[in-house]
Amino acid sequence: MAIVANRFRVDGDDVLTIGWDEPLPDGERVVLRHAASGTVRPGRAADGGARWTVPAGDLETGDWEACLEAGSVARPLLTDDPGFSLDGLAAYADRRRDRAVRATRRPDGRAGLRIGTVVPHAEVHAVHPGGGEIGITGRLAYTGPRSGDARLVAVARGTGWKVAWSARIEGTAFRVGAPIDVLAAEPPALWDLWLDVADVHARLASRLDDAPGKRGKLSYPRQFTGNRSVRPYYTLKDELAFACHAVEATGR
Repeated sequence: MAIVANRFRVDGDDVLTIGWDEPLPDGERVVLRHAASGTVRPGRAADGGARWTVPAGDLETGDWEACLEAGSVARPLLTDDPGFSLDGLAAYADRRRDRAVRATRRPDGRAGLRIGTVVPHAEVHAVHPGGGEIGITGRLAYTGPRSGDARLVAVARGTGWKVAWSARIEGTAFRVGAPIDVLAAEPPALWDLWLDVADVHARLASRLDDAPGKRGKLSYPRQFTGNRSVRPYYTLKDELAFACHAVEATGR
């Protein structure tokens, strides 16, 4: 019978912890194997073998397979742990990083790690269109806390026109209200959004909620001012943007 781990998580210090209700059988150990190079990183046993840890902060980028090894025989390590919590993902991204370690689980339960470089972004938690503005709240991801004057900058695709609004930031949390009349005063355009604070120029996006592919699934209402309509939307890369279009005088 396969032994299924009930814990397979990476903490804020990039240490992978794997746990079972009972210790592993004698002679078995946990190893990670790099899918591309075959490099092996052994784990360390604790709690009599019911818990194993693997420091992963210095592992090379790419996919790593988790295995149970006994002598020359290795089999996939199985888990029923999804490998993350939303609060855990947010806490992980609250620290300054240039690479991220993520636990993975295949549909058949096989566990592993995915390690890749990351670029700081402004993780959007909520979008509230209404009352002539678009309210946005979220947290900076992979930058650590920042202080000072902050701005939400909208850049028109194709032309590079820019408009900006003051934003409020506390630690990594940010909040901004973007009045739509500023966008409506410019020619109709699609606007990409950035949060500027201190040395950070961070694209607004929603990537830490484990729900990719928001375009076509999540939509927001339009607001109207003069002969313009304005609405927020998500791109194919799950980045938040504003769309400003001209509307006919006879209808909306």
